[in-house]
Amino acid sequence: MSEAADVLIEMANSVPNVEPQQINKTHKRKNPPRTNTAIKKQRRKKKVKQSEYPSIPEMPTTMRDRIEEMGGYEINLVIQKQLTDTDLNKNEGRLSMPKKKLAFDFTTEEERNLLSQQENKNKKGINVMIMNNMVEDIRSICLKKWKIGSGNGDVYCLMTQWNAFVEETGLKSGQHIQLWCFRKDYEFEPPRLCFAVVRLN
Repeated sequence: MSEAADVLIEMANSVPNVEPQQINKTHKRKNPPRTNTAIKKQRRKKKVKQSEYPSIPEMPTTMRDRIEEMGGYEINLVIQKQLTDTDLNKNEGRLSMPKKKLAFDFTTEEERNLLSQQENKNKKGINVMIMNNMVEDIRSICLKKWKIGSGNGDVYCLMTQWNAFVEETGLKSGQHIQLWCFRKDYEFEPPRLCFAVVRLN
């Protein structure tokens, strides 16, 4: 019995003393070092602060005169909006106009039916004209109607030549614009839908 007791005492003495603080340290997990990917995710792109323009100005007299001189009529304000990064993204290549935000629905029943049709799995478009109050030129551009996202309803989009129009006119993200519509008669054609962009700031 005495020999067994001596063995137990010797085994007990051989166990090293571990302080509670040291035990906690041995079980504490170190946070893994942040990777470059994690750091990049935290860096959010600065977005232009969205704001409402304080008023709804009338179309500038000079532009209205130009439209009337070229035979334009039925001039109406379509939408007043602040340009977003998406509106000016070259990969997107479009100016979006949510139907529920329009001040005036500019399409005829015939045009709405055409825009609802598909051709080779793509929505059909209408060739319209667009002009700017800073540039004398008027160019052709394509109008289409899409559904973007869920619950957003129909969205009209000016595209195809939109990137060229942006570069030509120097439009910038954050600027407030008005988009006006009017009709113009062409020989042997139905009245053509036209748009005019007015920069407010």
